Amino acid sequence: MSGDFKMSRLYIGDVLEVVIDKYQNKGYLIYLAKHIPIGFKMFGLYAIHPTIHGCNINEIKNKKIISTIMIFEDENWQKIGKLKLEKFIWPDQYERDLNDNNKYIVYHWGDGEEKRVINVVTKESDLGLAQKGSTFFPAGALRFYRNKLRELGLYNLPEECMEVIDKVEDINGLYGDVYYSTKNKLIKTKTNILISMKNEYQSELLFPDTALQFYMGVLKAQLEEHCVDNEVVRSYQQLVNQEKDYLNKEEWLNEQVQKLNNELKKIKLRIAIK
Repeated sequence: MSGDFKMSRLYIGDVLEVVIDKYQNKGYLIYLAKHIPIGFKMFGLYAIHPTIHGCNINEIKNKKIISTIMIFEDENWQKIGKLKLEKFIWPDQYERDLNDNNKYIVYHWGDGEEKRVINVVTKESDLGLAQKGSTFFPAGALRFYRNKLRELGLYNLPEECMEVIDKVEDINGLYGDVYYSTKNKLIKTKTNILISMKNEYQSELLFPDTALQFYMGVLKAQLEEHCVDNEVVRSYQQLVNQEKDYLNKEEWLNEQVQKLNNELKKIKLRIAIK
């Protein structure tokens, strides 16, 4: 059942209807909390059997939440109503170790307290109830959702049948925010740009996936203005190597990485010719 409202400002408890595949089958998310201090939104994914007709809010309220992830939501997703929530307890989360790609760091951070490392493990089976700490773009979030539904036997279409249903034409998410902000600063000056941008987005540099998007945004703007900073390139390339799992799940973002890599190759070629 399609909602009556186009996406507008979100409030805790808002339930969103999302089209999860090219056949117009529908799934449902609920806005649970906002990360403190970064501000990214945490959503719960409902365990439902996706259908073309969808569900109404009364049918949704008795469904189980099967996973919680942070998402840069799509403005085309629709609200279908709001549910009253009991106090949300921020989950433990995990990310790959920046210094050792074979390890996972399990931590607690997001409910206003200082970031606290709980454990370091080498096997995914040892992650327990910890949730993925990445922040997903819409297409990546829907892919993650479909996989969770498959694990429960609620959705049987294989991923190979999927088309990109949320093709993003503009530069959006944190990557876009940083890119446009950097472009505006480069109009005025090309000195100390990285320092200025780090001060503006210092919280986003704490997560490897958002740090990658930060450096992507700065790099793209610098490439266009022909003033590439070596530190930006080094940090970007290091994070690309470390976040391969994340990029494999984020098709659109991975495409942007390939475009940036191609532009960097052109620069190296021009330097070699000179």
